[in-house]
Amino acid sequence: MPTPFTPDGRLDEESVASLVRFLVAAGVDGVTVLGFLGEAHKLSEAEQEVVVSVAVQAAGGRVPVVAGASAGGVKVSVERALRFVELGAAGLMVAPVASDEAAVLAQYRELDEALAAGGGRLPVVVHDYPASTGVRVSPATLASLHTEVPSVTTVKLEDPPTGAKLSALKRLAPGLAVLGGLGGLHLVEELARGAAGVMTGVSFPELLVGAVRGSSAGDEARRRASAEYRKAAAFLAFEFQPGVGLAVRKEVYRRRGAIRHALVRAPGAQLDEETARELTEHLDHLHAVRPDLAAVPSA
Repeated sequence: MPTPFTPDGRLDEESVASLVRFLVAAGVDGVTVLGFLGEAHKLSEAEQEVVVSVAVQAAGGRVPVVAGASAGGVKVSVERALRFVELGAAGLMVAPVASDEAAVLAQYRELDEALAAGGGRLPVVVHDYPASTGVRVSPATLASLHTEVPSVTTVKLEDPPTGAKLSALKRLAPGLAVLGGLGGLHLVEELARGAAGVMTGVSFPELLVGAVRGSSAGDEARRRASAEYRKAAAFLAFEFQPGVGLAVRKEVYRRRGAIRHALVRAPGAQLDEETARELTEHLDHLHAVRPDLAAVPSA
């Protein structure tokens, strides 16, 4: 989920809570805060802690809250993770800081040992997103992580093309859960290859829920769910476009009443008038092809 701000750039705690409630009502299995979409790198340590605390309270035990604890250094990441656990996070998402297998294993072992010493291990999601981290990790290394580090249960796979890597991961580590990302653009194909679900900031989480639920149904139901999801392809691509995608998503959430303001913290791009008009056209089209989704006001 994105992190909402007020028009003057302050953290909007009320909207953090309302967005969590909105997502729970949409049927998600959990929420993830402080990822790249959550602008975690633009938040102070104190603000990050507030986001986790407010999200946990708003979730009220109905769904788990996974907290992004990535950092440029291992020590900072581990300290951040332990603090988020104290605040009630049910899981952690951490990106690797190096691609060398020995360094990757050492990083996650240090986190695992700290969690065990601090009161118990929690599920750790490895965020495999080289476009943002600059770090590319092989399927063999990710499989080794799952085998050798008890807390590593899941990979959020955002290293395209995701299909081949997902298949390799399921072959090398069948017990490793793999979640899709990248705006849900390849979700149908990822689910067909064995993905356990999806963790991405699509502003219509109902789309994701329907696709994932349908993938575990019978063949006919699965085909229907895939076809229905693909009707939203144009909107998903528009929403995930580089540079302004976060502003688009925040604006949709604002129009849907989930948050109060759509501000993106500097230096992030804001939504200009022309893009806002294009968004309205996409939302109108999405409602036309998926009338089961609630229509969204244009302003």
